[in-house]
This record gives sequence, structure tokens and C-alpha cells, in this order.
Amino acid sequence: MKRRTWKQTAAVAAATVMTLSMAGCGGSGGEEQAKSEDGKTIVKFSFDQGVGEPTQKIVDKFNESQDKIQVETVILPQDANAVHDDFVNKLASGDTSVDVMGLDVVYIAEFASAGWLADLSEYVDSDMTDAMIEGTVEAATYDGKLVAAPWFTNSSVMFYRKDVLEELKADVPTTWDGWMELADKAVGINGVEYGADFQAAQSEALVTNWVEYVWGNGGDILDEDGKPVINSSENIEATEIMKKLVDEYAPEGVTTYTETESEQVFKEGKCLFIRDWSGFWSSGQGEDSKVTGMIGATSLPTGPSGTKSHTCLGGLDLVVNNNISDEQKAAAGEFIKFMVSEETQKEMTLISSQPPVIKSVYTDAEILEEIPFYEEFYGIIQDGKSRPKSPQYAKVSDAIQRNVHQALTGEAAVKDALDTLQAEVEELDAE
Repeated sequence: MKRRTWKQTAAVAAATVMTLSMAGCGGSGGEEQAKSEDGKTIVKFSFDQGVGEPTQKIVDKFNESQDKIQVETVILPQDANAVHDDFVNKLASGDTSVDVMGLDVVYIAEFASAGWLADLSEYVDSDMTDAMIEGTVEAATYDGKLVAAPWFTNSSVMFYRKDVLEELKADVPTTWDGWMELADKAVGINGVEYGADFQAAQSEALVTNWVEYVWGNGGDILDEDGKPVINSSENIEATEIMKKLVDEYAPEGVTTYTETESEQVFKEGKCLFIRDWSGFWSSGQGEDSKVTGMIGATSLPTGPSGTKSHTCLGGLDLVVNNNISDEQKAAAGEFIKFMVSEETQKEMTLISSQPPVIKSVYTDAEILEEIPFYEEFYGIIQDGKSRPKSPQYAKVSDAIQRNVHQALTGEAAVKDALDTLQAEVEELDAE
């Protein structure tokens, strides 16, 4: 799929401004640290604290197996914006103090368009990518090149109250109309006060929710040539469904909910269903939950114009700093091959519960014994899709957040909001 219509200029210019603001903060020192005292090539690996402990265990195992490469970790705060800005400042200035980075999948296009990421096809070949979930490989590819190695992924799931469906003797719906019909009957049963629960605050969480309504109704954000198709009839219809859930089925405060708020309401037993990330399977059944043992999981519903459900993919990829030497890139490539191997992916899953990118891990007997939810989750994540690829993703996301939120709160009519959003994204395309 072509993405050439999105220009590189804005990403590079923004990065340059950020780099200048960091002037005087120190040099890279990458080349001086390339070798350890015993002659091993040092690879600096930077990622955020959210996956710090399990990742460090995997890195230690790699180092124990090596006589030529030594990986040293640079752990950043668990703040997506802070991590993004740290990497931008380094790469835009030609810094070589980090070799490998754990990068949020939504920023791959931005970094690749600026020329900051090395081509990894020499290290992650087709045999390896064929073993991965297709959507994760697509998200790691830019202009036909594999510029990132899928590391771990995530996607959303429709979690629901099994006990309520059993009480109603109802099958699991597959459409939004079916869920709304069921919600009308569920209120008042086993503590249910609301039908729907999701994330509709003006945030990235809203973006991940909204694109799923669009995809599930046969729509998209960009066409095959990378042109925006946001105000299509399918997308208007999809957004109207989301607004109906906000107005008639969700808690009054849903347009202020991110994951934390929506999860709390569901754990209190007040909602029939919640759209949330896969990790909620475990966290939703903790000691603070009133619905432990009552949670089921299924694919997201489809709209009246859709035929297939698509969940939004998240996660982190491994990327290599294009500024480093060929020797450093080769060492980094060897480390990445280890990180995305089936054996390592299985181990990382067992110690972190992060969804792997290797398909076979989802059917591994040991994995299913520890995480039985993966039996259902595998089918869900296989059909996952990535948010729009754009070197200006942050601006695209901001435009989606503002306009869709106005539609959901009634500040703007749905069609008017999507017309405005279409115009804003077209303007970004023309820059």
C-alpha cells in the first residue's frame, strides 16, 4: 500500500526544532562505547519502563549466550510522549548513543519517512515474517521496506458478562444492533445499569476505538493510494453508531473515559460489555473486581455496512538507528533476531503477558495453560489492523480526537465533524 502522499517535511522540521531546543545537552558518545573491555561489540537498547523488568531478563539471557555482542539497556520513563521525544531528539541530531529502540507502532512511518530507521530485511527474513501475525508486519513496513521488527503486539477485545447472557439464555451477538438489542434486556440483571462501556475521552484511546467502528462498518481512513476517505457514507454511519451508544447505552461520563475509568465501571458490575485491550482479561478479574469469573471475550461487532470485524493493533516494534556504523547495525540485527525468535517470544509472553507476534505461540500448550484466554484471542488479533500510516501521525491523531469527540458530545453533527476532519487531513496531505 502506497503512503507516498504524506510528506516528510513536517516530521523533519518538527524534529529539527526539538533538537535545537535540546542543544547543549551532551553528545552521543556512541562510537567511544562500541567495544567492551573484553572486546565485545556493545549494543545500546532503549525502551520504556513499562516493559522494563521482563525485557531486562531477556536481555540478560542474550548476553549470557554471547561472546561477541553485549547489550546494555537504557530504560526511559513509562510515558509514550516522553519516549517519542527522546528518540526524535537523538535521531534527528545524528546521535549514536542508542542502537536499538522499542518504538510505538504508530510512529514507524514518522521515523522511517525522515530516514532515521535502518532497513532490517537483511536480518529479519521472509521465513521470520511469515511466522508473524500479518498486521504486525504490515505496520512495520514503510515504502516496501521492513524498517522495524515486530516485538510484541496488542489489540482490543469485546469483553462481556457471561452470567448475564446465561440468565437471558442469549447467544453472543456479532453486530452492534445485536448488542444494543441485548443491552435493552440486560439492564437490571445482576447489577447491570448500562449496556456499553468503552473509551471516548478526547485522547488516543478515542482514536483506537473510533477506527474499529469504521473498519467494522466497511470503511477506512485512507484509501489504497494514501488519500483520506474519512467522510464516506460508511464512516458517517459508523460514527452514528458510536454516538448512539454514547447517548443511549453508556454511562453519562463516557466521553471523559480512558481505559482506567471505563475499566472501573465494568469491574463494579455495572455494564454489559466493555471494549478494552487484551490485558483486561487478567486485570478485570482481580481482587478489586465484582465480576471475577463472569467475563467472556469475543470479537468486536460489525456495523450494518460491514462484513468483518477488525481490532486496532498496538504494541512496540524494534528499530535500529540508521546513524550507527555497519558493524553496529550487524550486531543490532543479531540481537533483534534473538528477540523475535519463537523461543524468546514464548518466554517473553510467559513472564510479561505481552501478546506475542509469532503465531505459533498462541497455540503452544504451555502458553494456553498459563493464559487460556489466548485460545479466543488468537482469532481476534489475526484480523487486527494498524492506525493510519503517516509521517504526521501525531497531527492526524489530534484532528481525529478533536472532531470525533465533538461529534460524540453533540458539539457538532456527525457529518459536519467528519467533513471538517476530512478537510484537515487533506490539508496535511497537501503540505
